[in-house]
Amino acid sequence: MMTETLLTLNALALLLRLLNSPSPGISGSLLFEEFPAVAGELVSGLFLKPTGCLGYLTDGHQGFADLVWCPEIRRHRYFSVSAGWVEVSAERINRYMVDVAVLLIWLQGLFGIGVHHRITSLIPDRFWHLGSTRFHGCLTHVYFVRSLDSTERLLTFMSALEREASRAPAIVVCSSSRLPERMGLPRDMALEPLVSLMSRSHEHCFLDDLSIRAILRGSSVAMSEEGGIGLSFTSDYRRVYWNGESYALTKKQSAVMEALHREGGRAHKDLLRAAAETNEELHRIMRNKIDGKWVLHPLWNTLIKKEGGGYYFLDGRL
Repeated sequence: MMTETLLTLNALALLLRLLNSPSPGISGSLLFEEFPAVAGELVSGLFLKPTGCLGYLTDGHQGFADLVWCPEIRRHRYFSVSAGWVEVSAERINRYMVDVAVLLIWLQGLFGIGVHHRITSLIPDRFWHLGSTRFHGCLTHVYFVRSLDSTERLLTFMSALEREASRAPAIVVCSSSRLPERMGLPRDMALEPLVSLMSRSHEHCFLDDLSIRAILRGSSVAMSEEGGIGLSFTSDYRRVYWNGESYALTKKQSAVMEALHREGGRAHKDLLRAAAETNEELHRIMRNKIDGKWVLHPLWNTLIKKEGGGYYFLDGRL
């Protein structure tokens, strides 16, 4: 499914800024004076909806000026010592609030989630399940959460996310650009700022495929025991988490895995042998002795694959 309404990156930035504030609203005067490039876009796209009128406006050095309704001209106006009566358009005196329902539907389109998915509120006005979609063949659930700028909000969010662990793999996108560190996310779940997933080669909002691939490969949580989708490691590389399963590695095997990961997922066999401090063939390194018999490690030819010229690569989910 394609996103039906195009939204510029600047407009999205303002929406997220408002969502990160205590009250996701803005006065019409501030909206149209300070953000003229995106004001019309957000109002006409129904992302911002009017929710009543202001009783006053600012009038330069005179401070606040009370608004008065004039029935003759059917407009509000205020009196300025320097300019006399000043008429005010309806747009300027409106107060606008983010229509979260419209934004959530737009996010569904952005992530290619079908309209048959019902958006579910997990924490009222703060955390939602948008549905599931496929990225490079991987069925992934997508969530959206407003800012996690307080301990109380973070704890409530983590509790709700734990209850969603059965829906992994999942990407949780957040309105904040900065996220708390070391959160202990459920396995195969990644938390990412929404802005970090946007392509910088377009004026309008489109998902950056490289960012999505990185999340699927677990690159955003390299050398960490928490979070990530598709592929992640403990700090010593002795345990690999992939496709929802956990795999143990020997010392030599973990050295091969670490070298591959540090090289960006592709490395020559000579480098991998050196990392493992051995001259053994890689297929021998990637064996385990079970019941007295040597068997290939389950990650060999599934996660770790061979290509021409003596190179090996991490295939991940892709």
